[in-house]
Amino acid sequence: MRPLTVNKNDRLGTQKSKRKTSKKSVAGKRLLTSRRQISKRSKKPKIELRLGLGSIWFAATTIFGATASITQKLLRKKSAGSPTRRKPAPVWRKPAIICGCTVVGAVAIASLSNFLSERDIVQASSDWIDEQQFALAGAFGLTVQEISVAGREKTSPKDLLKALDVARGDSILDVDPELARQRIETLGWVESASVMRRYPDEIYIKINERRPFARWQINGRTGLIDRNGAAVTSDDTPEFRYLPKVVGPGANEHAAELFDMLAQNPALFTRLRNAVRVRDRRWNLEFDNDVTVLLPEENALKAWKQLAAMQDEKKLLDKGLVAIDLRAADRMYVRLKSDAAALRRADGEKT
Repeated sequence: MRPLTVNKNDRLGTQKSKRKTSKKSVAGKRLLTSRRQISKRSKKPKIELRLGLGSIWFAATTIFGATASITQKLLRKKSAGSPTRRKPAPVWRKPAIICGCTVVGAVAIASLSNFLSERDIVQASSDWIDEQQFALAGAFGLTVQEISVAGREKTSPKDLLKALDVARGDSILDVDPELARQRIETLGWVESASVMRRYPDEIYIKINERRPFARWQINGRTGLIDRNGAAVTSDDTPEFRYLPKVVGPGANEHAAELFDMLAQNPALFTRLRNAVRVRDRRWNLEFDNDVTVLLPEENALKAWKQLAAMQDEKKLLDKGLVAIDLRAADRMYVRLKSDAAALRRADGEKT
């Protein structure tokens, strides 16, 4: 075997390398040591800072908690020992506030009203609105151009247009159908009416006219009334002279009741000329031969039937009488004409 030999140069090289590595290791250890010292130095103040903030926070919370608990205890003792009450408001405060607000409001309203009245702002605004509305209606053709009436026979067209109070060219939006209806129903011949707007330019009126029922004379003037006693017209036209006439205050209201009673004997009823209401209590009947029948205030129907029976049997109305008094319940009184009385007068009698 070949013996191991150590080269001198090799050993020196090895030693050198060991030395070099040793130097490097020593330098590294030193560097590591210096880094650790630096890190220790840099970390030490941080640890001290954290410890300082923690201690400050702990001390603050402890002090605050103790103070709060002491304050709470004191407040409890104070509230338990002597409770505090709010001082009540004076009695006059609320009425004074209400009166003050009322006075201020009244003054403000009065001032505003005075300002508006002096400047005439309300009237000017209303006129301006009307002008704009009229202009708008004219632009869209909403103006009255035609008035149609249905059911009119006796009502005067002139009176109808006057009551309607609408002229051609007026804005159809300004026509109030309800007010127009009320005005038209004030006309004597009109019993009921309806008014409507037919856009764009027509006013339509429908009328129900009254039917004349009798002639009514009051204060020397004779006119027509309907069955309800409403005055139809104040003119005694020849067209309705065939109707019976009632005379006196209240006669128009009781005419229908009277004529219904008299109609139970049509033959006698057709001879009636006038029915006079006496003190608004009873009737005097005037017939076509100038005979007057005085009906009682009560049981007038019974008296009328008695008169009809005597007329059928004895033709009482044709015996030259002036008046027949039926006001007594158990007897009848008659008054003769002068010539008839002379024929029936006995010798030596003057009545």
